[in-house]
Amino acid sequence: MAISDTPRILNVLKIIYRMKYLLTIFFVIMFALNSFSQIKDKEELKKVSNEILTYINKYSIVTDSINWKEFNEDISTKIAQLNDIDSNEIIFSSILNKLRQYGDFHSFYYDKSKSTKLVSNDTALIYPSSKIIDNSIGYLFLPTHLSMNQKENFIYTDTLRKQIELLDKKYLIKGWVVDLRENRGGNMWPMLAGLNPIIEDGTVGYFVTKGKAIKWKSNSKNTYKCKNLNNKIAILIDTLTASSGEMTAISLLGRKNSKSFGKRTSGYTTANQNYKLSNGAMLFLATAYCEDRTKKKYIGRITPDVEVLDNAETMIEYKKWVLEKINCLR
Repeated sequence: MAISDTPRILNVLKIIYRMKYLLTIFFVIMFALNSFSQIKDKEELKKVSNEILTYINKYSIVTDSINWKEFNEDISTKIAQLNDIDSNEIIFSSILNKLRQYGDFHSFYYDKSKSTKLVSNDTALIYPSSKIIDNSIGYLFLPTHLSMNQKENFIYTDTLRKQIELLDKKYLIKGWVVDLRENRGGNMWPMLAGLNPIIEDGTVGYFVTKGKAIKWKSNSKNTYKCKNLNNKIAILIDTLTASSGEMTAISLLGRKNSKSFGKRTSGYTTANQNYKLSNGAMLFLATAYCEDRTKKKYIGRITPDVEVLDNAETMIEYKKWVLEKINCLR
C-alpha cells in the first residue's frame, strides 16, 4: 500500500464510523418514537375501552348480570399485555364476547372506517321493489338497509311508498305481501316509514328497557294512504331475517289482519342504540327488548304463524290465506 493512500483510507474509515454512529442514533430515535407511539396508542385504547364499558354499565340490557370487577380487570390486563396496537380488535372482540356470555348477542363495534361509510352516501345499496300477483296481491320486497345517511334513508322510504301508491291506484288490491326474507337489518326507520301507506297511523311497537316503554310510531305525514287499510298483510321471514328486518316484521305482527309465513328468524330482536366514540368508531349496544303493538314481547327468534321450509310452498300458503278473505266476503 502506498503511503500516499493512507489519508484517503483514514477518511473512508471516519465516514464509515460516522455512518455507523448516525445509524445507531437513528435506530435509538426510532425505537424511542415507536415506544412512545405504543404508549400513546395504549392510552387511547384504554380511553376508548373505558368509554365502551361506561356505556355498557349504564345502558346494556345485561348490565345487571355482569360481574363488573372481573370484567374491568380482564380488559385492563389484556390492554397491558398487548404488544401490537393492530391487535386492538382483540380488546373490542373480548368486550363483545363477554357480552355474549351474559346473553347479549346483538351488540357490535364499527371502527372509524366502517362508521364513516355508514353515514356517507357512497355505499352501494339495494332499494325496495314490488310487483303485482294475480292482479290483486301487492308484493313488496324490503332489502337490507345498512345506512344512516339521511339522503339514502329518504330514497329507501320514498321508493317504497311510491311503489305502494302505484300498485294501489292501478289495481284493486285485496292483500299485501311484505317480503323480509334475507333482510339482515340495518336502519329500521326507513322500512317502517315506507310501509306506512298500507296501515293505519299510530303505535306499531315498543322498545322496553328498565320498566320504560318507548313507542314506535308510524305516521303518514300527508303522504299517500291506500284505499283499504284493513287488507290482509302476509309477512315473509326466514333464517336470514335479522335485527331491523325482525323489527319491521314485529311492527306488522300485532295487527289484526297480519300473518307471518316461512322460517324462524335470526333472533336479533333487541334495540341497538349507537354511541360515537372518541376514536371516531361507533358502538352499537343492545339497550332494549321489543314488543309489538299488543305488548307481546319478542326475545330471540320469531317463529312464523305458518312455518314453511320451502319458498315455493311459502307462496302457496300465503296466497291461500290472502284469498280466504275474498271468499269470506262473497
